[in-house]
Amino acid sequence: MFQGTIPGPMRAIVRETAGGWPRGPVYIPCCGNFTIERSLAGMGFALHSSDVSIYTTAIGRWLTRHPVGIQLGEGSAEHLGWLADSMDDGVGTVATLMLGTRFLASVGREGLWHERVVRSYREQWQVKHAETVQRLSGTDVELASYQVEDVRSWLQRVPRDAPVCSFPPFYGGGYEKLYEPLNEHFVWDAPEYEPLSDADVVDVLGAITDRPYWLTASNHDVPDLRRYLRGVIKATPRSAPFYVYASAAPTRIVSPRQQIEPVKAPRLRRGEELDGPLSLALLKPGQFNALRSRYLNPRIAPGAANLAVAVKDGIGRVLGVFAMAPSSYTPDEAYLLSDFAVAPTDYPRLSKLIVLAATSSEARLLCQRAFSRRIRAVSTTAFSNNPVSMKYRGLLRLTKRGPSNEDGWQFQLQYQGSMGEHTLSDALEKWAKRWGARETTKTGV
Repeated sequence: MFQGTIPGPMRAIVRETAGGWPRGPVYIPCCGNFTIERSLAGMGFALHSSDVSIYTTAIGRWLTRHPVGIQLGEGSAEHLGWLADSMDDGVGTVATLMLGTRFLASVGREGLWHERVVRSYREQWQVKHAETVQRLSGTDVELASYQVEDVRSWLQRVPRDAPVCSFPPFYGGGYEKLYEPLNEHFVWDAPEYEPLSDADVVDVLGAITDRPYWLTASNHDVPDLRRYLRGVIKATPRSAPFYVYASAAPTRIVSPRQQIEPVKAPRLRRGEELDGPLSLALLKPGQFNALRSRYLNPRIAPGAANLAVAVKDGIGRVLGVFAMAPSSYTPDEAYLLSDFAVAPTDYPRLSKLIVLAATSSEARLLCQRAFSRRIRAVSTTAFSNNPVSMKYRGLLRLTKRGPSNEDGWQFQLQYQGSMGEHTLSDALEKWAKRWGARETTKTGV
């Protein structure tokens, strides 16, 4: 319900660490989405928070039972007049801003996608708004005070013997970009302040740690604070690590753990010949994880799949796996999250058959059922030390080449292609003619 990017395990660490603090006031600058306040609720602390964003201020003022003081801007009445009845200067306004973070970026923008997003929220607004108000009304968080003030000046007024707990913005200018759509359509008594630069973030960390009780976290490894490092959190394989620093706390390491389930179907092995026809079989998440861990390059960080499918031959042997997710940018496109062939086999180009199966009409039907939308195209990202991916070459179109953002790879390659223009039968026939040559190992005396 509260928007934010702090991983769940952080809340347990905050609560555990605060258990050793003296009961009384706790000061929370840069409170953001109130993760810390929610973690400390019910522990007997008087929570004093501050921030400068419109989103956080709406929640903070409401949690102190003060008027929110945010109204719909006159220039936005034409497009957003239907929100006016929801602005009650209290919980209704808070709910409006929360929901606004999901669709306001599309208001006034051209394109069917943006038009559909805004229309959907307008048609369902009363129901969505009422549900959000109801969830907000059940919160157990109470604030002793909330101040709209720059963290640099606010920390100067915090008692030096009081505990301070904060997750400052990890990058300079992050708040301003995140809440830009809210500031565009709503007016309020916004404070004047200079956005934090990356150097300012380091200075703020120093001001927080200059006291007997404190806890902070960052996705920067801060060399000057390493003696206070109490934990490292990596919630998912693709997420950036969080470094937790505290004056005193137990040490903790949180790493991702994936559930696996056995796959009882046989797999094509060396010395065996591939037989048609091809078929597709849905995989449970645990089965996909087990096969991915066995065959996917360990340097490739895995992601969560909406649809995982095994490709089988005519006698039921698994040839490989592909996984799909709906595209975040193109409504009629599926994103090929992962594809790999089993190994070792006698077919060095078996991975191309898996790509052909993943773009077949049968695979498109599975995607359309899973994503509840029409699918016409597929895209994927490849990491390579070569300027092209030999697996996708000749099957998908290279649309972008750039430096890799993953360690261990030189290039990040974007590929795209049509989906559903051939069947599984066509895929096997094409692969057999062009890439299906079998290489067997000969032994002799």
